[in-house]
Amino acid sequence: MVNIMKKYSLAFVMLAAFIIIPLAVRTTDVHNVIIYILIYAMVGEAWNLITGFTGQTSFGHAAYFGIGAYTSTVMLEYFHITPWIGMLAGGLISAALAFIINFKMFKLKGHYFAIATLCVAEILKTIFSKWTWVGAGDGIALTPITALIPDVGKSAVAKLAWLSLDVRNRLPFLYTTLAVFCVIFIICAALENSRIGFYWKAIRESHEVAESIGINPRNYKLLAMCLSAFFASVGGTFFAQFFKYIDAITVFPLSVSMIFVLVTVLGGLGNVYGPIIGSVIYYSLDLLMRRLTGSSGTGLDQIVFGALIVLVTCTEPRGIMGIVDRIRLKLAAGKRGGESHE
Repeated sequence: MVNIMKKYSLAFVMLAAFIIIPLAVRTTDVHNVIIYILIYAMVGEAWNLITGFTGQTSFGHAAYFGIGAYTSTVMLEYFHITPWIGMLAGGLISAALAFIINFKMFKLKGHYFAIATLCVAEILKTIFSKWTWVGAGDGIALTPITALIPDVGKSAVAKLAWLSLDVRNRLPFLYTTLAVFCVIFIICAALENSRIGFYWKAIRESHEVAESIGINPRNYKLLAMCLSAFFASVGGTFFAQFFKYIDAITVFPLSVSMIFVLVTVLGGLGNVYGPIIGSVIYYSLDLLMRRLTGSSGTGLDQIVFGALIVLVTCTEPRGIMGIVDRIRLKLAAGKRGGESHE
């Protein structure tokens, strides 16, 4: 137990911060930024499974993100089904689609695979932007479930709001998002340190060596992609319920996929802390720049964030967590050296 507490001490510190800060700073901007952080960190963890652990670069995770957003939205708006069920349905659809598409696509390697994943997201964006049943170019605006089901008692309103993730007060939605992110983080951390995680890392380092010791790279990469698609879809559900409006241009474009990529690369590729650290930096910069410029400095946060990515990756390709590990090793070496002199 002590070893687990020590190993994941940073996770406990960050969890405490996410619980305390919203209570201490009761402003809508701060609550919104924390929700952004958690949603994009959620999908960053998903992207990290396939790229950070298995080495297959994907530029099309917006495809699964968008499917999750549309599935839960359509099920709530058209059939009055709670987004919790819609979230699971979207995850299963995304995982099935990932399996079907990537069963053959994993024959592609390197940048060819990355371009193919980008094409998948672009194809889905085109389909959904023309599909009239899901709003086509106009998208879908969510109606609160309490409005969809009239004549309910006051005691039932809060329950319906929670079931539909339709919470006017940001705090309940924030903590619900935090709880789901924690579940995904724990699963990813468990996978990282499991036999499957070691197989994924062996595949990342060398397909040939992995095959020589009896690992089937395609099967394990398919498993990683299906799990990754499921978690990305969950993030899409929370995104849709948070904004209460979606369209194809919002959830499927390359720019959305690149946010997942950039926050993970900055925080630390192949490390479960990477997506959350990168998301904190990205959206904290966004909030800071808007506060400093009075919301007139559009794009300035992108410039600063881009420069930070270049600086960090040139210093340490493993991102901020790589720098942290390097400092930790130096401190440990210095401590051992001091003890030997004594």
